Amino acid sequence: MQANDGRPVVAGYDGSTSSKQALRWGVNEARMRFVPLVVCHAWQWPYPVPPVSPETLEAVRRMGQHVLDAGVSLARSLAPRLEIRGKLVMGSPAVVLVSESSTAELVAVGPRGTGGFDELQIGSTAMQAAAHSYCPVAVVRESGRPAAGRVVVGVEGANVERSGLGTAFEEAKLRHASLLAICLCPEELDDTRPLAARFHGTISVWEEKYPQVNVETMVETRPHTAVMHNAAEHADLLVVSDREQDDPVELPLGLLSQSLLRGASCTVTVIPSRAFAMSSRSASRVPPG
Repeated sequence: MQANDGRPVVAGYDGSTSSKQALRWGVNEARMRFVPLVVCHAWQWPYPVPPVSPETLEAVRRMGQHVLDAGVSLARSLAPRLEIRGKLVMGSPAVVLVSESSTAELVAVGPRGTGGFDELQIGSTAMQAAAHSYCPVAVVRESGRPAAGRVVVGVEGANVERSGLGTAFEEAKLRHASLLAICLCPEELDDTRPLAARFHGTISVWEEKYPQVNVETMVETRPHTAVMHNAAEHADLLVVSDREQDDPVELPLGLLSQSLLRGASCTVTVIPSRAFAMSSRSASRVPPG
């Protein structure tokens, strides 16, 4: 396969087990999308005191290059015909990945890297990348169960136009998977009909754009977190926006997306608010309701 000149998939890699999973996931995404893969490793001086000499700093950089070379080698072994680029950048992993996201189609990262402790569900790099990225961020978590052949997207009923439906339909098409779209209404809402009508109207337009995707829909008034965690048990991929309308403005990530990143049993792709303008251009004919 020859990659085109499209925006690449970026995989954050630090040599950890979870970053290898993210790399494999990123390879598959790049192959399905016919775009290049960028294997990115961030390195920095790891001590609170400055290096004593340029040679000492260079030794740390070379260690980072060694890690990156291993990641590129792994990616090429998985997809010899895919265009794969290695990128070594000095800086914190979160800052580097956010910067890379401005020119990427998608960023893939493991839930945690080489730091932290064994019980840590998600590290700061994954959380910050999802909160501040310019493009969708997939936090890759292998479920250990057979593929379900299903993508799930949570659609806030009161804010359908900021739902990540475009990403969810595209992922379902690429994977030849079914799509479950869940309309998340305000909890215990007495009359869901107005929101449901708007939701189904928007879904029908996306179905015309993606006729090959088999779509199921649900309208839910139960707690959103419980609904989406349950859906993750029967999905390969969960797609969710970074925040809901009622989330506190001071939170960089909404409560639902935080909960899913910490505990969902499958890979979660977060659609940052700033990415909605990009995704809406690809579906400019989709009405808000």
